[in-house]
Amino acid sequence: MLPFIVGVAAGAAVVYTLGNRKAIKDTLKSGVDKAKELAEDVKKSVDGTIECIKSKKSETLEVKEEAQ
Repeated sequence: MLPFIVGVAAGAAVVYTLGNRKAIKDTLKSGVDKAKELAEDVKKSVDGTIECIKSKKSETLEVKEEAQ
């Protein structure tokens, strides 16, 4: 009995998916675009943080060299 119920549920999911292909495709494309934008923002933030750390590190080295 359980395999029959699982089969019916899987079949219903396939029918739903085939019937709404365009809507599902548009939703996935929108999600992928948002993920790309988020990844670009994170990359810019990380790059800015790296530059800040590098500049602070070089300033520290220059101060130490001047003190000697």
